[in-house]
Amino acid sequence: MLTLLLALLVGSPDVSNTYRIETPKVVKVKKGETASAKVEVVPRSDAHVSPDAPISLTVSAGPAVSLAKTKLGRAEARETKAHGVEFDVPFTASARDEVKGTLSFFICTEKLCEKQKREIALAVEVE
Repeated sequence: MLTLLLALLVGSPDVSNTYRIETPKVVKVKKGETASAKVEVVPRSDAHVSPDAPISLTVSAGPAVSLAKTKLGRAEARETKAHGVEFDVPFTASARDEVKGTLSFFICTEKLCEKQKREIALAVEVE
């Protein structure tokens, strides 16, 4: 009982230093052509993205960008060699705009697995 109470008082451990999120800052595309942006979770060597837990990337964009899908899940996630995951976010653009998203996943180490929720944003430039 005391352990549970202490866990509730202390809260979840900060595992944000066990991974990084990689996205391009700017994606350059040709007007009206289909393009994609890669969003990747890169864990440290002693961590991994749980292959069994839920994972999702919910994306939105401004009026100049048309997204093929607004929610990507386990089916669209690809495991990387570094035990992370990556998503390709397909879209078309007619003018300069932005793609934003919320990435939800579980990062694990030998001692714990913690749910993470991170915001992403990338600029879209049309050539």
